[in-house]
Amino acid sequence: MSGSNGGGGYSGVYDDETPCEKLRFEAQISSPQPIIVATLIAGDALDISVANMKGQIVVQVIKGDQVAGGLAGPDATRLRNCLDKGHQYRATVRTINGGQVRIFVEHI
Repeated sequence: MSGSNGGGGYSGVYDDETPCEKLRFEAQISSPQPIIVATLIAGDALDISVANMKGQIVVQVIKGDQVAGGLAGPDATRLRNCLDKGHQYRATVRTINGGQVRIFVEHI
């Protein structure tokens, strides 16, 4: 596991042995949707879900009923595995810089 990054947040590196209840990490939303990002503010709570897009399973970050973007990388893969097992997570918006949105993902 790694510690804090330059932004002062927590960034985790997990393997398949990490209990889903302890999975938490900071990430940047990938493929952010500009219309939804424009409505976000720091502190907003967002939902996390798994969806099938064109035959590919992806992790999505949701505001209300609209997709704000996705998550990619090793943490997102571990997150997807935990979601598949019935665990639930939320994302809290940390910072917004133009179209870049940093979130903190944690088990609920």
